[in-house]
Amino acid sequence: MLTMWGTVVERCVRRFVLSVSVTVGAAAILTLPAGTAAAAPVGQVDAGVPFSSVVYGTGCLYDLTVPVNASGQVTFWERNAAGGPEQLIGSAMAEGAIATIRWVPRQMGSRQLYAKQGGVTGPIAVVPVHQGHGSAWACWAV
Repeated sequence: MLTMWGTVVERCVRRFVLSVSVTVGAAAILTLPAGTAAAAPVGQVDAGVPFSSVVYGTGCLYDLTVPVNASGQVTFWERNAAGGPEQLIGSAMAEGAIATIRWVPRQMGSRQLYAKQGGVTGPIAVVPVHQGHGSAWACWAV
């Protein structure tokens, strides 16, 4: 009788531990931030239309925007179009479905601009950068 009672108690304890484990696991899953695993840029970085309408200028100021599919941190990157080392431009929080940051090109040549969010790299935009004349918004390139 004692052995049978011990078996019944063990079964009850196992069921209780299993149900607590399942409840805790479900609660942990439900408290994960929604959408962070799928966060990603969904389009190319857009530097807008340069004052010269054709090329961007060193020392000039441009707003970079990128469409994203989730809120959260977005980082903007650039590198030489030949594939040199990437350089962090900066980061911004996405507002709505857009993240925006200011960019001042420092190097001439074809530059690749792209954004990353949630460990996903978005499409690459290639923009021509020439010598800028002026500064900030009152700037043009030829």
